[in-house]
Amino acid sequence: MKAVIIGGGIAGLTMALHLQRNQWEVVVCEKANSLKTRGHAFLINYEGLLVLSEFFKETSHKLLKQRVDLFSLKRPDGEEKIKIQLIDWYCMKRIDLIAFLNSFFTKKTLREGNAFSHFLYNGEKAIAAVFENGSMEYGDLFIGADGSNSKVRQVIHCKTNYSKIEVNEVVGTSKKQLNNATKEFLFQKIQSEEKGLAFGYIPASEDEMVWFMQYDVKLSNGKEISHPEELKAFCTAMMKDFPEDVHAVLEATDFRNAYIWKTRDFDLIPGFHKENVVLIGDAAHLALPFTSAGTSNAIADAKCLSECLQHHANFETAFQNYYTLRSEKVKSHIEQGRVLKKIFLNPRKYSERGFLMPLVSQTDNYKKFKDKEHLTIMYFTDPICSTCWIAQPILRRLEVEYGAYLKFEYHMGGLLPSWKDYARGEIKTPIDAAKHWAEVNDSQNMILDGDVWIEDPIHSSYPPSIAFKAAQLQDNDKAITFLRRLKEFVFLEKRNITRWKIIENAALTSGLDAALLKKDIEINGLKLFKEDLVLTKEMEVVMFPTFFFLQNGIIKNTIKGCETYEVFEEIIKKLLPDVKKETERLSPVAIFSRFHNMTEDEYAFVTYTTIEETRIILNQLHEQLFINKFYSKHGVVWMFNLNASI
Repeated sequence: MKAVIIGGGIAGLTMALHLQRNQWEVVVCEKANSLKTRGHAFLINYEGLLVLSEFFKETSHKLLKQRVDLFSLKRPDGEEKIKIQLIDWYCMKRIDLIAFLNSFFTKKTLREGNAFSHFLYNGEKAIAAVFENGSMEYGDLFIGADGSNSKVRQVIHCKTNYSKIEVNEVVGTSKKQLNNATKEFLFQKIQSEEKGLAFGYIPASEDEMVWFMQYDVKLSNGKEISHPEELKAFCTAMMKDFPEDVHAVLEATDFRNAYIWKTRDFDLIPGFHKENVVLIGDAAHLALPFTSAGTSNAIADAKCLSECLQHHANFETAFQNYYTLRSEKVKSHIEQGRVLKKIFLNPRKYSERGFLMPLVSQTDNYKKFKDKEHLTIMYFTDPICSTCWIAQPILRRLEVEYGAYLKFEYHMGGLLPSWKDYARGEIKTPIDAAKHWAEVNDSQNMILDGDVWIEDPIHSSYPPSIAFKAAQLQDNDKAITFLRRLKEFVFLEKRNITRWKIIENAALTSGLDAALLKKDIEINGLKLFKEDLVLTKEMEVVMFPTFFFLQNGIIKNTIKGCETYEVFEEIIKKLLPDVKKETERLSPVAIFSRFHNMTEDEYAFVTYTTIEETRIILNQLHEQLFINKFYSKHGVVWMFNLNASI
């Protein structure tokens, strides 16, 4: 079987690689006469890079990439509105990726200087692609990968109704090195609060950054032009109220290589194929650049289509399955891009809670309680409660085995208002707390280090409790991950979790917006925490942890303190007689993808393995660079490597 791919960009070349691997004869026809350099750089996520990594061993050509650690959105006056950690996002120069992909092809299989004109047909099916230079290429399958202005799309779907151009981008590269004391690679965006105007920059390598200036076309009055000096003057004038860093970036830019991108999209088309002609990448679907979805989607299309062709006997079934698998995802990106444009053009109407990440975000929230009877568990806890800490393995095994039936509601109990007049049993001072934690460590299968009470004593558990309530305003699941990370900081790393830098670190590694969290702590988080304290008193909670099991809003059972797993399980089975325990064991990789950080005893408990077996498994994951080791005072903590190299 022979495939003719029209378009030698990222989508087309990635598609060709997959088909060649599956023993197809492939010819790629590209209209440009040489390696294309337009399009300086782009963001790509882990999934996209993972697809490319399948080919790393087949070429000596190294694919260069730059990890991007953080995204920050600021106002021109320096006020930070959003700060969030990016997990598995990379910046890559387009020329580097095209060169990597080109290394797999010869002049015979990659034919440049062939601009598509039309097809020749035998009945309804295309039998050859005809090019403007008069050449023809016969084949069995024709793939349109010719970008947003696709002529192949026009042929099989007639006219494309593009959206109105409302936002333009000037894109360039700069050699300016901005201060980076933390050594973290930052995607910085600075956006006006008054109008649709923004400037952003992303590290493309250690010595170069790609930048963009987005603006409402109404602001330009038709002034932007392509001459380098005039384009520089235009950008400088537009950025007159922006900080000095922006102007430093512009000054270090060669505007001969800058260009204006007139952004637009189109509605999802009803199908990506007609007979034996199929579309991929921007030829098939086009989202606005706010989403940073284009490259990852192009690569995902190629992977998906190649698998559909491999698994289905005829083109029609393969193409229908390809559309089913990809259409909803790309439709969500189109819609998200439009929302982001609306926010960009009307910044006064949206608070920071109205902003979306200018990257493709997770939109698929599975309703796990749908059609299932479930229990609500009101969980009263505190970030520095040692008994709550040793209950962590129980909570995690419950999530694995009965998570589809349990809805946890976390409430902060306010264990330590301050040390003034504090007395809870024998604990009256930080030194008493250190001794108590040492006793707990010696008697339980969950390590903890009480030296924080000696080296940097916590004055109150209220600040991290308030931070948790503020985190719940963003995302409840991320808030729970955040609380766990705070506990790891205090129980394993002996860090004072009342300090903002520690709270911020926990927030970023949990996927929270640290800038928004800081703002919410001061007002909304404090209000919610006070409501929790009132509820704690009303429910007569005097011991942490305390669990109330509710069914249809009625309390059916209570656990005070840390009971065994069997006690929890007995209550669940009694209240839900038809409950089905999840018996399929998760793989080690799945466990860490889900929980990120675990002690050895915790992993052994959740997975029903011995300590000896656990250590073998975890050391193997460590050798594969999937997890890292952290040596706590009383044992090893295994931590998910958030930025493992591919």
